[in-house]
Amino acid sequence: MMRYILTLTLFSTLSFSMDLTSLLQSVQNDSKKEMQAEKQRLQTFIDNKEKQKELLIQTEKELKKEELRTDKLKNLIDEKEKVLAKKEEELKIKAANLGEIFGSVRQTSSDFLINFQSSLTASEDLKKEEQFLKLSNSKKLANIQELKEFWHSMLDEIIKSGNIAQYDADVILATGEKTKEKVTRVGLFAATSNGKYLTYSNDMKSLVELTVQPSGSAVQLAKDFESSNEISNIIIDPTRGTLFEMIANNPTIMDRITQGGIVGYIILILGALGLLFALFKMIVLNISSIKIKKQMKNISEINQDNSLGKIAHIFYKNSNDSINDLEIKIGQAILKETTQIKKGQSFVKLLAAVTPLLGLLGTVTGMIATFQAITLFGTGDPKLMAGGISTALITTVLGLVTAIPLLFAYTYISSKSEELVSILEEQSIGLLAKTLK
Repeated sequence: MMRYILTLTLFSTLSFSMDLTSLLQSVQNDSKKEMQAEKQRLQTFIDNKEKQKELLIQTEKELKKEELRTDKLKNLIDEKEKVLAKKEEELKIKAANLGEIFGSVRQTSSDFLINFQSSLTASEDLKKEEQFLKLSNSKKLANIQELKEFWHSMLDEIIKSGNIAQYDADVILATGEKTKEKVTRVGLFAATSNGKYLTYSNDMKSLVELTVQPSGSAVQLAKDFESSNEISNIIIDPTRGTLFEMIANNPTIMDRITQGGIVGYIILILGALGLLFALFKMIVLNISSIKIKKQMKNISEINQDNSLGKIAHIFYKNSNDSINDLEIKIGQAILKETTQIKKGQSFVKLLAAVTPLLGLLGTVTGMIATFQAITLFGTGDPKLMAGGISTALITTVLGLVTAIPLLFAYTYISSKSEELVSILEEQSIGLLAKTLK
């Protein structure tokens, strides 16, 4: 057994020795190859030594040349930096001026845009509005061409503001129809078509016929001005449309009456009836007064077409009766004539008292409507309350306007009636006095 173990050990040792020998042989071969390559590289370097020296000299020359160029470029950079600093300073100054120009252009174009949008000249050239709008909202300074166009547009507007022109333009009539009409424009102050005054609406981008035209003479002047080739008169609005709009917004008497509603109509009807009756009563009383005064001049010649004549007739008819009976009969006649004379004046007095109360009723109902509008819509829009307030105020005015003349008429009728009654009483007492004598 021992023998086999020794044999195996010996065999393993021999195998390991053979592997190490192979490894050593391989390493030695590699070392020889590397030594040969190194010798060859060194020999090549030695052979190129002169060439490397020349290359070094050439590189040093190029380095000096580049250093000189670097110095020149550095000096040039320094000079350019000075020039740049100077230019930057100039730029700041000019930029400040340009900033002022930018603000001025925006402000001027905004002002022109506002005026142009309500100007009569806008109906001739709508493209100007786009130009003014672009410059007024621009975030950068306009170029030279845009500034020139803006300047020319300004000059054109200035020229048009002082001349008279006729041209075809869209016109919206009072009926709502849009037609092409021949328009006559007088500067910025008036525009007419077919004798009708016009205003410009920026929302509709068109001329609009005024719903309420000036007086008839003004319309006639406009017609004559359109057809005339010579200098003639025409009504203009120096406020550039404000006065014409005020005319349109200024209601007529009928508009005011309509605002008063049903209460206003009732007041006017009662007032008209009262005034007509009062006028009739005043005429009757004056005729009676003339007849009574005529009868007074000759009381013995009885004429029964007047109150005094009727009383005198009763007196002379019953002159033979006792004084008490005669006095009673004359008193009855006076009472009858007094009732006839004063008949109806209480009706005038009633209307003079009722019409202000009706006006107060309209005021209350109008204020109720106003408070309802405030409850529903708040106080943000005054137009919502205008209807109720108008009714409230107009009915009060109508009531007072109706009551004042009725009150004067009642006072006149009452005083005239009292005057006639006094005459009848005085003349009756005179007739009775004759009987006593």
